[in-house]
Amino acid sequence: MQFSDVPHRETLDRRMLYHEGMLRRIERRVGFLALPDLPLFLAGMNAAVGVLSLFKPEFPAVLALDPAALRAGQVWRALTFLFIPPETGPLWLAVWILVIYAVMRALERSWGELRLTIFFLSGAAAVTAAALAWGAGFSSGPLQLSAFLAFARLQGETRVLLFFFLPVKVRWLGALAWLWVAWTLLAGGAYDRVATLSGLANYALFFGREHWEELRRAAMRRR
Repeated sequence: MQFSDVPHRETLDRRMLYHEGMLRRIERRVGFLALPDLPLFLAGMNAAVGVLSLFKPEFPAVLALDPAALRAGQVWRALTFLFIPPETGPLWLAVWILVIYAVMRALERSWGELRLTIFFLSGAAAVTAAALAWGAGFSSGPLQLSAFLAFARLQGETRVLLFFFLPVKVRWLGALAWLWVAWTLLAGGAYDRVATLSGLANYALFFGREHWEELRRAAMRRR
């Protein structure tokens, strides 16, 4: 039985290498899209919009992903919705900025500037397409969640201080995040399902093949 699994493992490895090669070919063709210091830029814009919204609560509406405004020609909204942080007070705004910066910086170190840029641009495109098709605006929350899940996938053994004092491995926080995703898809409304799935489209692009092959390997081991 052990020997019969070898060809299967080799086939699965070849498929994963093919997927990685496909991503690399895409990168070579769109290398000009690489945005330097994207983590600093996105975190800085979230901070700026968050501070401005404390004084002008109506300001984020100018940047939000509004399908009607998009169709009217306000195409910048397809990207500027990424700059809107959750509605919260100054303290949690600061925590949010630190978290998204740390996650994106970790992804940039693992992937490089180009792959991180592709990750966020493909995610923004998926959320925008879903918003136009659904006729309702979506936030950047699920897209930021996809970045955290990617971080947990790539650097799961990294320890972070939960609530600033409790050391926890990122993979356990990622597991909790996946439970939240499952609960949303099972118990949430149609709007929540579309928002979540569109926000995770870029994660599926980068890691979907790996998860699929892992499931196939697990199924073969049970035989």
